[in-house]
Parts: sequence; C-alpha cells; structure tokens
Amino acid sequence: DDELDALQDESVRRMAVGSGANYDAGWTQLNDQYPEVVTALQNAFDSNAGEGGEAGLQKDLRWARACAHTRAMSGLLGGGACAFVVPGVDLANHSFTPNTVFAVAPDGDSFQLVWDMEWSTAAGKRLEKQPPSENDEVLICYGARMPSALLMLHYGFFVNDNPNDQLPMELMLPGARKIRSSSVAKAGKSLSDLNEQKPEWAARQMMALANPTGAGDDTSDLNAIEAMRTASDTCLNSFPTTIEEDELLLSSHGVEKTMTPRFEMCVRYRLSQKRNVVAFTRFLDKAQEGLSLEEESS
Repeated sequence: DDELDALQDESVRRMAVGSGANYDAGWTQLNDQYPEVVTALQNAFDSNAGEGGEAGLQKDLRWARACAHTRAMSGLLGGGACAFVVPGVDLANHSFTPNTVFAVAPDGDSFQLVWDMEWSTAAGKRLEKQPPSENDEVLICYGARMPSALLMLHYGFFVNDNPNDQLPMELMLPGARKIRSSSVAKAGKSLSDLNEQKPEWAARQMMALANPTGAGDDTSDLNAIEAMRTASDTCLNSFPTTIEEDELLLSSHGVEKTMTPRFEMCVRYRLSQKRNVVAFTRFLDKAQEGLSLEEESS
C-alpha cells in the first residue's frame, strides 16, 4: 500500500488491486477444484518450517506465481497461445530496440532465441546489419506497446521516455476537436526545431485529437489552449507532492538515507508523469506564442 501511495497514480492502483483479486481468485479455484493439491502443498510447507498456516502458504504461492509471471515468455504452441519460463533467457533485460527475437520453432519442438542481424525495432529496420560481438548484452522486448504503468505492474520497472506513454486524456479533452491541427503542427515543428523532444512528443499526442477540418479561428484555438492549460494546472496541483519535492527526495542524500529501490522507482515514475504534464504545458505555450505572432503580423 505504501508503494501504491507513492506512485500517486490511481489507474495503476486499480490495476494492481485487480491483479491481486485475480491471484486470490486463483487460490479459491485451487481450493475448490484441487483440494488434494492444497493439502499436499500445505504438508510440504509445514514440513519446511513455513509460518502462518494456510495464509502463509497462500502468501508463498502468490510470490511463486508472481515470479513465474514476471519471467514468462509467450509464443504459439500446440496451435494456441502459451506462456512458459525459459531458464537463462528469462534473465534478459528489456529494450524497445531489442537485438534478438524469440519464438517457439514452427515445428513446436524447440524454443528459439535468434540474434536479429537487422535489429528490428518498432520504428523499422536499422541502417546497417550488425552481427553479435563478444560481451554484447542480449536484449529482448517485453512488449512493444507496453506503457510504463504496465511495465511496472508486471515487471517491476519503468523506462524513461517510454514511447508508449500517453498524456492523461483529461488534459487534452478540453481542446479535442477544437484546436486546429494546423496550429498544433506549427507548434510541434517549432519545438522540433528547438530540439525540445518531450514538448514535441506532447504536440504529437495532441495532433491525434486536433480538429483536422480547418474550421475555427485564432480565437477558438486560444480558448481551447486556455481550457487545456487550466486542466493541466489542475492535474499538477492534484499530486500530493511537487516536482521539486520529488527531485529533492531523489537526490543522493534522499536515495541513500530514506528509500528502498522499489520506493525509489515509484517516485521516479510519478516524477516522470508530472514532467509529461509540464511538457504538455510547454507545447501549449508554444502554440499560443505562434497564434500571438500571427496576430501581430496581421
């Protein structure tokens, strides 16, 4: 609960609670349908100095299932989807630009981990083929479309600047189908020219919800910008801590003295979410600036 509180993200909390409920349901099903298995497990648990009786066994099984779940690979086997643990390969780290691909062999007789000479990525092929070199780290992709929330929930880590992260919808909805796509594109181009990558990312997020018809004018765009700015301010103010407080907590003194690695991850996650909101605000500033310059020139 302390770690879920530290995330400051209700959507992740709901997913975690749902995952816990699923584990509990699995325990109930095991008791109902396979009581002899539970009895055998309980006897083994007790004989190995397990503590807590049935509750202790359930806790240990939850831990064991979580270990298997976080290390499981997926593939097609016997004509259907299957999850399994592959010792050794299950220790490979995640990357959104992996250098290997894994799968069950077409004949179903083996598991294959293959170096990708072209280093396939979600963004396409790399420019040059690259054979493996000594001491190269094997990297696999845990999920090409995994946002940070799911990486944390399922695997216990998150990736800075995750390409799959999304801005909260409540920030963009006040301007959805109101601000013209031309204004969004202009702001995005300006941010790209300035190499402001995160605000430019926010502009691309907004482009998906912008008004593509050309209807509207500068006034309607400015009204939409103001409404989205208000939503952004409300979002930032809703967090129990500020960006500055999180940064201070993550300072070398804070990390060394007060936080476990898991708690530190929670703080880094919530800080990244706040910085996403700030990046969106920067995009709004640039969009407003572009409209103001147009007014002055006219």
